Amino acid sequence: MHYSERLLGFIKRAEQSTQAAKEHVLRDHGITPAQQSAMAILSDHDGITAAELARKCAVTPQTMNSTLGRLEKRGLIERRPHPMHGTLIEVRLTDQGRELFDRADARVAELDTALAANLNPEELAELKRLLQRVNHNAQQITAPTTT
Repeated sequence: MHYSERLLGFIKRAEQSTQAAKEHVLRDHGITPAQQSAMAILSDHDGITAAELARKCAVTPQTMNSTLGRLEKRGLIERRPHPMHGTLIEVRLTDQGRELFDRADARVAELDTALAANLNPEELAELKRLLQRVNHNAQQITAPTTT
């Protein structure tokens, strides 16, 4: 099979074009897709640690600290010691960060709808189901084996 016909190629091209579209809609809000993803997790899990946020976003702790540093400089997040476990640092959206995230996420939701515009509900459900299966297969391949 020619490389251009492999499943990996189709997934990669779809990922590249959808990420470019996401970057485009977020540009007006002055945030990157990585920052929006971190803010999305924080919107549901306010007060988690940077390490946990990195795991949920599937990036390294170093990458997350860099992302958080940029968000903190803009006043969109704050980091503070955990009230009972002083060695842990909680990460929270500020009011300004929550407001910006809500506006940006509304645009991402519009993009999501636009990407699915030519799919009927059954096709969209099937696409999601198939992508979940591919994701599961990939995770099985990369999962550590126990001996």
